[in-house]
Amino acid sequence: MKRLIPLMLLAGCAGGTLAADGPADVSRLQLRARATVGGKAVRLADVLSFAQADPRLVEQIADQPATAPGAGAVGRSSTSPSMVVISHEQVVRRLGELGVNLARVLVSGALRCEVTLESEVELRATRATTQVAAGAGDPGGRLPPTLSTPDAAGGKTLANVVRAFVSRELAALGEVTDLSFERAGQPYLELTTPPWEFGVTSAGGDKLGLREFRVVIRRDGRLHQTVHLMAQVRVARQVVIAQRPLSIGNTIRREDLAFETRVFDRDGPLGIARVEEVIGQEVKRFIPSGELVQPDALRARALVRRSQPVTVTGAGRSVQVQLTGEALDSGSYGDTVRVRIGDNRRQQQVLRGVVTGVSTVRLAEGEL
Repeated sequence: MKRLIPLMLLAGCAGGTLAADGPADVSRLQLRARATVGGKAVRLADVLSFAQADPRLVEQIADQPATAPGAGAVGRSSTSPSMVVISHEQVVRRLGELGVNLARVLVSGALRCEVTLESEVELRATRATTQVAAGAGDPGGRLPPTLSTPDAAGGKTLANVVRAFVSRELAALGEVTDLSFERAGQPYLELTTPPWEFGVTSAGGDKLGLREFRVVIRRDGRLHQTVHLMAQVRVARQVVIAQRPLSIGNTIRREDLAFETRVFDRDGPLGIARVEEVIGQEVKRFIPSGELVQPDALRARALVRRSQPVTVTGAGRSVQVQLTGEALDSGSYGDTVRVRIGDNRRQQQVLRGVVTGVSTVRLAEGEL
């Protein structure tokens, strides 16, 4: 059972990260139902999801213990001595103890989090080795928020494994330009495969912006730990922009358009990547010079008209083919239409293709 509980402002919390005069957005934290950590220290980052939280709040509380030091042990599970239970009420109380402005925080999710405690002996040894290598210029041995770590000793760091996962996932959108990890996950990011093995999955639905990744860490085929990493994801994408102001009712021509590389850091409309999708369309919303051309600013118009000549392109077994034909249907960009090719009745064929531009049809696979 889950619940959403708005937290009221506690006296004396004005000094927290999200002060009363801070941004109006509410940070939404989610208590996980289960978590696995190394050793006996349970942090707020282990039991909470920060996918919809203010980054400043994350920076303040992620590494803090889930219960106050000296407050006594958290509840032990009656079924497993290696498991502790942290309740929703304990988390709320802990946020108040840390000086968080609770009027700007909503805590939802499970009523309690069951935390499995794994041995941390091996992890401590790996952390020590990592910090010696990474901390030469930093007395605290901490890594910078944005990592671009080369492979070490022929292996791959967890940071690079996560980056490769995101790059594959977003290949259709553009090139991943930035993957900025939150500090809470930094002790794990320099772990290397081999000897460690990583299983990375996305813990949320968003593709861009602040994202959460669930990483299962194994060694010698055995589960070692499950961690949750937060990272800011951005992509660079070449998109079509207006080269001059485009007024309502105009028919767009090639000279009206240009390409520009833009960086996107949140989900939503990402512009159009192909000019063929835009040329010949009608403007239904004014587009200033330099603005992205978005699909909702266009009104579809037929690029191919029935009984009009068209250029037909396609690929045979070993050659590219370009012919002249006659459209038997009208269609907008992406529509499937029939075309007739051939100079006389005996040679004529009726084929199907997709509209790819003004008076241009690409034959469907297998039509030649």
